[in-house]
Amino acid sequence: MGEETWAEFCGRVDAALAEYVRTGRARVRYKGWCVTLDTNVVPAGAAAAVVTRMRAPFVGRGAFRFKLQRRDLLDALARRLRIHSSETGQSDFDREFVVRSENDAAVRRLFDPPDIRRLIQSQPSINLEARGGDGPFGASLPEGVDELVLRAPGFVTDAERLRRLFALFALILDRLCETGAACADEPGVTL
Repeated sequence: MGEETWAEFCGRVDAALAEYVRTGRARVRYKGWCVTLDTNVVPAGAAAAVVTRMRAPFVGRGAFRFKLQRRDLLDALARRLRIHSSETGQSDFDREFVVRSENDAAVRRLFDPPDIRRLIQSQPSINLEARGGDGPFGASLPEGVDELVLRAPGFVTDAERLRRLFALFALILDRLCETGAACADEPGVTL
């Protein structure tokens, strides 16, 4: 597949957003990846919470995994228990967000571009991770295929916020390839 323009991608994002608001699920192609936008119910203590999520399988090179979220009380407890977190090398960003990964150098490379950090910081609440699968009860992925997942609390229907989330998601996929953590090959999996 040839390189598409950003405008072509954005046009397809707008169509996907309309489908998502109507049906609660949409898919959009970005380069060789299929990004699925949907809602999911996750356990939240004795209750459950709805999250809006974007997911895309990608061909990983190695096993670079990370999980990013805003700092909160649980993070303060994790720091007291000396649970490892990675630094991006950007002090303002590191004060707002915690990144957990075994590969500190890859974390610094991934979050080095200012546009990625700005899009993350513009979100009131966000959870972003690269993982090997959806846990023991979720979707399993073939060998060599990982999954990028972005979660935002609630059923997000604000079109501008969803466009910014898609832009961030696309930039992260591109950046994973630029840093050597992923390649642009089609993973052969649709979620």
